[in-house]
Amino acid sequence: MTERAMAAMAVLAAGALLAGPAAADFKNELLRADTIVVGTTGSAPPFSMIGDDGELDGFDVAVMTKLAEDLGVSVEFEQLDWAGLLPGLASDRFDVVSSGVTRTAERLASDDLIMLSPYIINGVAITKLAANDEIGGWEDVCGKTVGVIRGSAELGLIEASLPEGCLGKVSEYPGWTEMSLDLKNHRIDWIGMDYLGPSYLAAKDELITVLPDVRSPKTQSVAVAPGDDELAAALDKLIAAYREDGTLNALVEEYFGQPVDFTQMPADPS
Repeated sequence: MTERAMAAMAVLAAGALLAGPAAADFKNELLRADTIVVGTTGSAPPFSMIGDDGELDGFDVAVMTKLAEDLGVSVEFEQLDWAGLLPGLASDRFDVVSSGVTRTAERLASDDLIMLSPYIINGVAITKLAANDEIGGWEDVCGKTVGVIRGSAELGLIEASLPEGCLGKVSEYPGWTEMSLDLKNHRIDWIGMDYLGPSYLAAKDELITVLPDVRSPKTQSVAVAPGDDELAAALDKLIAAYREDGTLNALVEEYFGQPVDFTQMPADPS
């Protein structure tokens, strides 16, 4: 064996020794042995939803299943309304929350969670009834009743997209099902939500449409429980690799029907 080959083997061996303790470290942070416990809504298609077979499905479910597989652990999902997910994460009910979590300035700086790097690029948009000719753009929603997901970041992003004093009555909902039903029953005039999720739903429902003027570009990702630094580092390393090798965009296209350009990520909010 040549000296160069022996040196290369020594480097590989050293890497393996370093990898072992690191893997053990993140596993020591898990709530359950060799299992990542994930909080998700199951009510925000296609991020998190119940499939036609009655099983939990969606982009977040696929991402976390892939991450767990590549880390050599199992994954277990627990459903909860959005408003309870991040408080549940802070109180150690979950290891992570994966349900289209927007990377806001407050969350990036929070001591109650660890926000990972982006797994998708999105923005806020107007979802309305296709037959509603009164709303043709952002200038038409002033004073009208908007539906939002309770506890979501969209309300702040919507306010930032509208002139001062424009925002009308706000009705909050636990999930898409209740909110879209009220839209169809004319209890609200429009839905203020992200662009990608409602676009997926509008493609399956001729009664609703999503306007193409997307405001307040944002990124979303996985949130990790406070103090679980090794788990966060292990997950984030894989997410970065998935952005580079096309794994994330393959899942984005599978669930949203269109890719995103990760070279055009907006700067983190501050």
